[in-house]
Parts: sequence; C-alpha cells; structure tokens
Amino acid sequence: MWDNFPEPVMITQKSREMIAVNKKGQELGLKPGFKCSAIGKPENHKGCRCNQALNSNSPVYITYNGAFGKAFGYWIPIPGKPDWIIHFSAGNTFDYEKQN
Repeated sequence: MWDNFPEPVMITQKSREMIAVNKKGQELGLKPGFKCSAIGKPENHKGCRCNQALNSNSPVYITYNGAFGKAFGYWIPIPGKPDWIIHFSAGNTFDYEKQN
C-alpha cells in the first residue's frame, strides 16, 4: 500500500525492529530486521513518539525542520497488532513544493 509514497515508510515493533519497509525505504538501505533507532545519528531519534502512540493507541505526529523546511513525523498504531506501528515522515526526503 505504501510503495508509491515518495518517502520511507516502515512498520516497526515497539522494540524498534522494522517489520516491513516500503520501496523508498529499501532504496535508502532500510530493511526488515534493522532497528529504526540505529538509522542515522542518535540525536535524530530524540523526538521519537513510538511509545506515546502505542501507549495511547492513537496516532501521534510532530513537526520539525527537515531537509526541505517544515516536515512532519507520524507514528500510527496498527489495529490488531498492539506492539506494531506505521512510522513515516512527510517533507524530510522529498520536496513537495518543487513537485507542484
């Protein structure tokens, strides 16, 4: 479902192990079995809201300064999978303004 999304999308467990990754994530070297917390620099994960989303069983998002200006990070719990979450950003690896 997420393979045509222009930025990396992953299904991640509460342990931060990636279960599935879309095509863009695979192109960037992400793959199941890796821990998302091991991607990039440790300070990149200070804003992680995975536990907040799982504990509240509600979607959580943040705004931050991405590569193309304002970006949004999302953590969305998956119904029926209490320790799994869909995690992605919008505006971090794809310039939406340039596409218009």
